[in-house]
Amino acid sequence: MADVDPFVVQWPRQWLEDPEIGPVVVYLNRFLHDLFLRTGGGTDEIAAGAVRETYPWDYSDSSAADNVALQSLYSSLIPEVKQWRAVTVTSDYTALDHDFINAKSGATVKFPKYPSEGAAITIRNGDGTQIKLDGNGKTLNGESSGIISRKGTAIDFYYFIDSDEWFAR
Repeated sequence: MADVDPFVVQWPRQWLEDPEIGPVVVYLNRFLHDLFLRTGGGTDEIAAGAVRETYPWDYSDSSAADNVALQSLYSSLIPEVKQWRAVTVTSDYTALDHDFINAKSGATVKFPKYPSEGAAITIRNGDGTQIKLDGNGKTLNGESSGIISRKGTAIDFYYFIDSDEWFAR
């Protein structure tokens, strides 16, 4: 059964020849025709491509084990999204990757001794006391330690493995 495009119509000649209405009618006719084709009404190659299999291989006959292997392969290609962990500390604390630390009472925050590439830590002064930062063998913007003394100040630190250093943002 052939599809009949309902929007290929003969418009009144006066409308098409009118300098104001004519361009609108032509545009409207093209718009409706394209909409008809793109919503499944057409049988042309563009409309058929919308439902065509996008994978270059046929996996319809594959076993469940093959599908699990493919899913495992794809998930290994997608980087893991790390979740931030909120921690409030009031004494010495060794930070972990992706910690958001609300430090109070003059706490000392030690950075991880063996951070992974791309590790990130945020440290916030929660009460205005002097929060001490200890690089734990790594430098923090070139220094082995630091202090955050203003209440509410938060600093993001990122670990760069090639220079073996934490940088503040």
